[in-house]
Amino acid sequence: MTRTASAAVGVVAVVVAFLVERHYLQVAWVIDLPVPVVWWWLGAVLGVLGLPLLLTSLGRAVEQPAIGSWRRLLLGWTLPLLVAHVAWLGFTLVVLRQFNSGFTGIPARGLPEIVPLVLLPPPEYSLLWSLALAPLVARLTWRLPTAVVVAGLAALTLLTPAVTFLVFLLAGLRLGAVADRLAETADRRALVQRGAVALVGASVLGVPRFPDDLAVVVAGLAVLPFALTLVARISAGRFGHRGLTRVGTAAVAIYLVQIPVLALVDHAALARLGYVGQGAQYAVAVLEPLVLTAVVVLCGVVDTALVEVVTRRLRPRGGAGSAPTVPDPAPVLSEVDR
Repeated sequence: MTRTASAAVGVVAVVVAFLVERHYLQVAWVIDLPVPVVWWWLGAVLGVLGLPLLLTSLGRAVEQPAIGSWRRLLLGWTLPLLVAHVAWLGFTLVVLRQFNSGFTGIPARGLPEIVPLVLLPPPEYSLLWSLALAPLVARLTWRLPTAVVVAGLAALTLLTPAVTFLVFLLAGLRLGAVADRLAETADRRALVQRGAVALVGASVLGVPRFPDDLAVVVAGLAVLPFALTLVARISAGRFGHRGLTRVGTAAVAIYLVQIPVLALVDHAALARLGYVGQGAQYAVAVLEPLVLTAVVVLCGVVDTALVEVVTRRLRPRGGAGSAPTVPDPAPVLSEVDR
């Protein structure tokens, strides 16, 4: 099983879940067949499966900065990614304010609401922030047992949901060898057993009064062995291997473009879809999530290619010993180690 395959399956699942929740289910459907109900169920399942898959695969890719020098970690990784987080968040909020301010359900109407999004962002806005801090947290907690680190971060979700992604990133960074062993036992019996554990763990999402963010963490960790085993079986064949690799290397960019792209689509199409004929709605109900997912993935792949071209040209042409003049955050956008 490759890490790129896990990232690819994870990010596609996350995109489908997000667009179904934020756009598809908001359409005024007038069709008789329960197609929206099927997509609602599928989006809920993919959301639980996809997020831990994506984040643990990305966590495995940030191990190198965590074991490097402090100077390289802070100036070559954490600082550039925090700057990228602020820039991406600013761009996204501008798009939302201009076209679809209520799309994510997270208000950003002035500095009192925007500053917390920068400093302690909710999960929807926290990927770059979490990637910037994950190797730093790993470095500071290196001597602590993995269970203590993961449990401690999970407990912190009771105070702020901002650390939700950090739980899975640290789990991926510290438990890479365990994930590889799961791939080695990816037979049908293991899939059934881990699927049963996943069902039990995911049931916490329906427990009344259980903290929502902690429930996401508990369910994601319970589902993760099953998700990794499932991806291992999928990637064992050669069908679509090249496509999975390309999508996996663009996973971060795909995640980042989904909010602005889908917000624009929602702004342009949501009201209109409620007034098209019933026949047209049948086709839209079946195909729209597939088409929109393909659009978001394509935008992310193109964005990753452009970032690689730009960063390649910004790199100095001096000898191997020369210090880089521009910090290079490109590994986050294009390196999910295989």
